Amino acid sequence: MAIKAGTFSEIEQEAIVLSAVITMVDDLVNHAIFCPLGEKRTDTNLLPQTAGTLRQFGTFLRDFLSPVTGKGGSPLPFGLPKPPSGDSKVDHTTLYYLRRICEKPLIGTKIDHLSRIVQEFSDWLEAYALVEEVWFGSIDVKVDLRIKRIDFIRMSGDIGKHNFLRLGGQANSLRRILADNQVEIDESDAYLALPDCWDWFHTHLLAYHASTIAEFLNNIRYAIRLYITPVAAERYRVTGNVDGLEMFTFERPDEIVNKFAWNQFFELMQGSLRQPNFPPFSVAQTMKMRF
Repeated sequence: MAIKAGTFSEIEQEAIVLSAVITMVDDLVNHAIFCPLGEKRTDTNLLPQTAGTLRQFGTFLRDFLSPVTGKGGSPLPFGLPKPPSGDSKVDHTTLYYLRRICEKPLIGTKIDHLSRIVQEFSDWLEAYALVEEVWFGSIDVKVDLRIKRIDFIRMSGDIGKHNFLRLGGQANSLRRILADNQVEIDESDAYLALPDCWDWFHTHLLAYHASTIAEFLNNIRYAIRLYITPVAAERYRVTGNVDGLEMFTFERPDEIVNKFAWNQFFELMQGSLRQPNFPPFSVAQTMKMRF
């Protein structure tokens, strides 16, 4: 039996995307993944709790930087549009939908801060890193590697999550990246080199950039909060009082009809009433100068 997809208004889509982003960032930047900052919140460096939590961070980050897809070629969920075809890899991530919201905000108005951060993170991901003397020992290849940051993040996330039986796409990506660096390898060599990719892309590159990536993500979380909070204050409605505890709801926009979209809108509004699970911070420039 064919299952008919639901229809969603643009403001419903916005509420769903923003709620999804907040949920993903909450999973990525928290005190279970990273050590507490202490008193120093500027020019600092964020450290993972363990090697295991760094791996978890990489896995969750890979999901954040994955395309939104439908099952078996079906339309995208929630009626979201497909990104344009082109060379931008960031367009095939959650950031594409955040950028669409920034171009046409419907829930609130204070979008400039979020727009700037999304663009900065997108530019950072699309930029190339130069990694000198990368040694793929399994295939006896040494190369000064020029690679997009989004590529090594995606590769390390997939390798950390999947067995090689599910890494055919990343084996092909490695062949393409090395070919761009004037190194030709075959399919077998690509599979053999995947553990070396893990050592370089995860243990070296992602570990070095984890603080910077977490800063971008945390800034996105606080920018969404800045965007949502005035709307939540305006739509806040007291519905009663139970034993001194104020009961409340939020005025529902007329364009939000779908039950799931309303749930996500409500979660956004309610989330603005509590502090995020990690404080604002900035990473020292000395931790941003390589790769």
